[in-house]
Amino acid sequence: MWKLSHTTTNESETARTKSEKALSALRARTDLGFFHLPERTELWSSSEARAKELRKTSHSMAVLGMGGSSLGGRALIHGLKKWQPTHEVEFIDNVDAERFWQWLKHRTTSHNLQDTHFVIVSKSGNTIETLTMAEFIDQHLRSSGFKKISVNSTVISETADNPLMRWARKEGVPSLEIPKDVGGRFSVLSPVALLPAAYCGLDLERIREGAQWALTQDELIVRLTAQTLESFGRQEWITLFWAYADGLREFGLWTQQLWAESLGKAKDRKGTEAPRASTPIPAVGSSDQHSILQQVMEGSRDKFLWYFRVEQSEKDGPVLEKNLFDCQGLMAGKTMGQLFGAMATATRSATEENGIQSLTLTAETLDERSLGALLMLLELVVGTVGEALDINAFDQPGVELGKRLAREILSK
Repeated sequence: MWKLSHTTTNESETARTKSEKALSALRARTDLGFFHLPERTELWSSSEARAKELRKTSHSMAVLGMGGSSLGGRALIHGLKKWQPTHEVEFIDNVDAERFWQWLKHRTTSHNLQDTHFVIVSKSGNTIETLTMAEFIDQHLRSSGFKKISVNSTVISETADNPLMRWARKEGVPSLEIPKDVGGRFSVLSPVALLPAAYCGLDLERIREGAQWALTQDELIVRLTAQTLESFGRQEWITLFWAYADGLREFGLWTQQLWAESLGKAKDRKGTEAPRASTPIPAVGSSDQHSILQQVMEGSRDKFLWYFRVEQSEKDGPVLEKNLFDCQGLMAGKTMGQLFGAMATATRSATEENGIQSLTLTAETLDERSLGALLMLLELVVGTVGEALDINAFDQPGVELGKRLAREILSK
């Protein structure tokens, strides 16, 4: 599974002790459910059973959801992509009107809309973008001579009394639960992502095994937390999550939300000014060596790098027997995986030689177990960092203000 294979600095005893206490405090909290999800077997079995039903009656799924209602599923499915899936999943996670209508009209002409199952995801049950997308799809279905959206849909929400659940009960739409003690951005190991993952053929049991493994890795969690606290102490206000595995591209976007919404707080629990936390930026190697590496190498020394490497990605492929280009002599007799590994090692060495601090997490392969483990691991680290900073890592007051103002604009 994942191991901390390289660091440029060692954690201080002070940072380790603080991290150990913070992890203990996190585990002692009874109001948080995300780290109990692997043991809540009914959520996994209900997701598997619903996916099995839907695979018999449809060949495509459209997930309507914003933020954590979309990013977790994207991280799982795109991380473990099957190139010839029998059942495809799309994530509709923005209300850009032009693109939305292009998508819906294309699907109307090139697909059988009745063969598309719509999954409407909102923890609160009143996310304005998500409900609006569902309303316009329903209107389009009816005007195009199809059945209403409720005939081909599943709702994923809290079981509380909210607009989405009231509609689902009225229309007889099946629903799956987001537990009340699991926040939206910590919901990846709930039906939010498990239903679409199972629908496109991923093995939920192996994802669960990976998450269970992460829950036993106290030493790794403490070290990653301590490394993070040390980077804040060095005033490295950008944390760059650089994945040398194309399957972790969407994982980077999921991590960006998890880190930013959880740690970017104005006030601590005492109501005083919160400690500063870094801004997360996802990157993918080797492609982003050609976009941001110059800034990392010669820009401000305000960055801390997390490298993610997958050994299988650095081995795969046949040997190149003959070069086509006279500048390519180095690649004859080597695999593409060897080139990828060389790029990863060279980038890490170059940043290290340039005095840029980093850590490296490595796994043998990217599969259901290792990705499930990585998702839970990052959730535990972020939660532990939040405890160490004495902030509430599980709310998002800055986001709520924007939602309120948008409603005020629309009401005028």
